[in-house]
Amino acid sequence: MKPSKMMTLALAALMVALVTGCDNKPAKEPMPEVNEANCKPENIAKLKDKGTQQAFSSLCLRRTGGDFQPSPKREW
Repeated sequence: MKPSKMMTLALAALMVALVTGCDNKPAKEPMPEVNEANCKPENIAKLKDKGTQQAFSSLCLRRTGGDFQPSPKREW
């Protein structure tokens, strides 16, 4: 009985070792520096990874550095 438990444990450990690191996703594209030149639409469009492109364009929209100022409250 013990050899089969040891064999099962050894096979499970081997499977874990073989499966670990089998991620085929390509490396993410590094995000460029947020500045006036890089935040032009044609430069944002050059980014190939769509996730990086969306995150970078979001940072470009927020780069103005101004504080958030809510609009005046309207009483209808």
